Parts: sequence; C-alpha cells; structure tokens
Amino acid sequence: MAKIDAQVAALAAMKPTELKAEWRRVHDEEPPRIAASILARSLAYDLQCAARGGAGVRMRQRLMANGGGATRSAPAPRLAAGTQLVREWGGASHHVLMEEKGRCSYKGKSFASLSAIARHITGAHWSGPRFFGVRS
Repeated sequence: MAKIDAQVAALAAMKPTELKAEWRRVHDEEPPRIAASILARSLAYDLQCAARGGAGVRMRQRLMANGGGATRSAPAPRLAAGTQLVREWGGASHHVLMEEKGRCSYKGKSFASLSAIARHITGAHWSGPRFFGVRS
C-alpha cells in the first residue's frame, strides 16, 4: 500500500511533460488532450487498479447494467414558439421569446439556443435551460 501511495504522490508532483511521457510508457499511445491534473488522476487510477485488481465483479455488473456507467440528463423540454422566458440577472430583467425551430430572440437578435443567450448575458458557459429555469 505504501508503495502505491508513494507512486500516486509522485504523479501528483510531475510536470505536464512528465505526465505525458508516463502516459506513453503505461499505455503505449499518445495521451489524450486533457488537463495535466486529470491525466495524473487517470494514471493514479491505473496504478491502483493494477495493484488492487480494479472494480469488483458486482460493480462491473452494475456499471454494465447502467449502459457502461454513462448517465445522461433528461433533455430539456421543447418550448413552443411564442413562449416567453424571463430571468433576473445582474440587476436587470432579461426577456427571451422562443421562435420556430428552437431558435430564441433576445433584444431583437436571434440566437440558436438558450445556452447561447445565457452565455451572451453572463459571459460564461451556462446550460441555457438551467439558467432560465426550464424544467421537464
């Protein structure tokens, strides 16, 4: 156990170039283009699985029964053309009008999605349905 803990700690201290080299050594392929911290965690997981045998049989069965472990949130409901949404943000009231084919109108400009409007309003990536409180 102490040896694995030391190896995991060593991964956490590695520079991104060292992590990429370690990934190539372990997996014999180019590393994915992800943050170094995630690369380190993935390599740490690989070390722990190799030392401890990975997920148990019951856990693997549960994951497979759940489509391999991937979960998806329910799609946002389709809003009818003419539906108006209002959101208070930054001390202002923001009004959105739903158009045909899922497009949205905000301050006279047409946007492809609620998420595009939420990004326009906040300057950050938001789920549009979540920002506007749309629920199924």
